[in-house]
Amino acid sequence: MALLAALPAEARPALLDSSDGSGVGWLGWSPDQEISGKIRPSSTDAGTENRPWPLADHDPALAVEEAMAGESWNTADVGPGPVGGWVGWFGFECGHAWERWPWSAPYSESFPDYAFARYRRSVQWKADGSAQLLWAELPRGNPSEAQEVIREWEAWMKKADGLSSMDEVAPLALTPIKSSEDYQNSVRVLRQWIGDGELFQANLSHVLSAQAPPDPRHFFAKLREHQPTAMSAFMEWGGEQALLSWTPERFLSIQGEQLETFPIKGTAPRGKNQREDHLSREGLEKSEKECAELNMIVDMARHDLGRLAPPGGVHVVSEGAVETFPTLYHRTAQISSQWNPRQGLSSLMKATFPPASVTGAPKVRALQAIQELEGTARGPYCGCFGYWIPGEPRGDFSVLIRSAVIQGKELEVSVGAGIVWDSDPLKEWQETLLKARYLSSALDETTA
Repeated sequence: MALLAALPAEARPALLDSSDGSGVGWLGWSPDQEISGKIRPSSTDAGTENRPWPLADHDPALAVEEAMAGESWNTADVGPGPVGGWVGWFGFECGHAWERWPWSAPYSESFPDYAFARYRRSVQWKADGSAQLLWAELPRGNPSEAQEVIREWEAWMKKADGLSSMDEVAPLALTPIKSSEDYQNSVRVLRQWIGDGELFQANLSHVLSAQAPPDPRHFFAKLREHQPTAMSAFMEWGGEQALLSWTPERFLSIQGEQLETFPIKGTAPRGKNQREDHLSREGLEKSEKECAELNMIVDMARHDLGRLAPPGGVHVVSEGAVETFPTLYHRTAQISSQWNPRQGLSSLMKATFPPASVTGAPKVRALQAIQELEGTARGPYCGCFGYWIPGEPRGDFSVLIRSAVIQGKELEVSVGAGIVWDSDPLKEWQETLLKARYLSSALDETTA
């Protein structure tokens, strides 16, 4: 965190952070290539009665693939985890490239719907506390580049030594944009649609806003101490734009021909004491409703991976286990599959995006319901963030929940809940506030 704070603004840092100590951490700077874009409805994909909503005007994953065309990274000597490559995100609306559902107004005219940058200079921290300085050499690169990277590293580490102690940050005063009653009414509508047999489950979200902290890097670092997760991330983009994530959910792990996804569905609060904690965890483990929510998403994830896998190539490793986090419990499943990596990043995203856990079942009908009831674009929220190393390939993407977007003086965070037929509208609203509580101790049910 001190090194992140020491980097100059023009370094454009990106951070992939296993802050819970479970894996590898990585910090890159000074990207030498980048690609970003906005998603718009295609003017040539004319709608019909059976296809009323046009697909996007281009495939964002294909655009990223074309930007890295011809690259093959040799990572044999540096070990597992992120080591550089292309780092960035696909926002939720990128799904319009592959699935048909109603369009809403753009999330932001200035914030990209997707953005990736190529990082050849970075440092990697291993779970045992050791670190290694990394740089990717081009086939006909500058012979003195290694020494340049080392000089940068030494200068920034010297500056970072004086930044090891950071002041506390004030909790955010988050304000829900949608009222509690409006959200609960949307839950009631969803329950009606589910009762009518139109769908089984949908993830319904809403937005909270606050004044942005003066130093996003400092804010991210301090919150990291209270919200350690395996998939935290930070990236600056443009002048006063940043994406911060403390997500607990891994979307896709890619290791050559092996894919894995880890959907989360089912939430319970941590207790005020050991007894309450035990009862809350036990309640989540035994809840038929919460188990059913995850089972439906596991089925969706199996279907998505099955689009890529050979016959018999999809396996449910775990149908669901309770995981412990600082402010809540979640149920998490694990599904693995084989695939042909020559199909590429675009085929991978077309089959699996948006993530099943933040859409619903069946996915396309859930997407339609989400847009009709939420009425606004989600932006990066419920998209994915991660890295992709061309060649083998190798990559890891999180689901962008527990994430915040900073644009200038404003911060926005979205929270959601999986709605099923027996959902209680008030409890679902309270669950969304629980999911935002890590950002501000001032946020509780009384703010509704």
